[in-house]
Amino acid sequence: MHISEAASEAGAPGARPEPDIEPRLLRAFLAVAQEGHFGHAASRLRVAQPALSRQVQQLERLLGVELFARTSRGAELTPAGRLIVPEAERALAHNRRIVRTARSAATGRARVLTVSAPLPGPPGGLLSEAVRRFHGSVDDVGVSVIGLDDGEQTAALIDGRVDAILTWDRPKRAELAAEVLVEERTSALLTQGHPWADEATMSLALLAEEQILFPLRERSHCWEQLSAAATAAGVGLTSVPTAPSAVPDLVAAGLGVSAVPDSFRFSRYPGVAFVPITGLTGRMSVVWRADDASAEVAGFVAACRVAAHGLAAAHADVWRLPRDVRRSADAGRNNVRTLGVPPNRSELWATS
Repeated sequence: MHISEAASEAGAPGARPEPDIEPRLLRAFLAVAQEGHFGHAASRLRVAQPALSRQVQQLERLLGVELFARTSRGAELTPAGRLIVPEAERALAHNRRIVRTARSAATGRARVLTVSAPLPGPPGGLLSEAVRRFHGSVDDVGVSVIGLDDGEQTAALIDGRVDAILTWDRPKRAELAAEVLVEERTSALLTQGHPWADEATMSLALLAEEQILFPLRERSHCWEQLSAAATAAGVGLTSVPTAPSAVPDLVAAGLGVSAVPDSFRFSRYPGVAFVPITGLTGRMSVVWRADDASAEVAGFVAACRVAAHGLAAAHADVWRLPRDVRRSADAGRNNVRTLGVPPNRSELWATS
């Protein structure tokens, strides 16, 4: 039984009063669930391990179930614990939304929609166009854009730190809704004096001959898909971990090459050239919590969809709509005001 289901039965004749669950107990539970170890979870929360253990035990008493099986290697979720995880995540996310709404009302400030997206983003790209269109269609709502590593985005969305994410990945979580917006060509980023800088296209095999400056931690999903495409082509890639903002300058200095979304050419970085990699594209998705029915999130998703259509029409050499979206548009059934989760589509950085 879910926590939310149990709460709905609190008024049944003869039913025990349902306990109030403090957010700190849920945070303690989720930290142990994610770390798989009480000591590691205590360090992450900056509390003493005995105090963390007592919080988890208190939650277990309130719920009447064991949430973890203690082992010599740490702590493993019980079947009941696994059921509680998504409910705890939703409860904390809802708590954060309540706090943000109350603070906005108390200060008289506009509601702020928080979005995570890969940064830096090019001018005139999907992020900037979506924010511009959102501001033009929704009143009294501000937008805060933050940059998170690929591995942090889904957790930040689930626990309510952000309201929506733009990502090159497509998180597969039942509590999340997602829509693939646009496909974008992937280009090699080379110094202007590079022997291949004037080529019309280049292959992954040529890319594999170079040191690839790449933000492995920040864009881990992209690297996984790029590596998979290289493996399918029968080549291996040599990576040099590099901060996203440092990639253009280091490439311009001739210290290596990189692979970037083709729209980065709009940033007009000096000293570099962009050469499309044959058959390589990425897919940008917008993702939000499935239970978030707010007008702000609905408006942002719609703005992303309109922005994607506009970019594909204006720069067909860089962006294109995914094939199933194009079919829908051609049939006249693409209603930009209707939100929904499209069928599963292929992974990012797939060869076309």
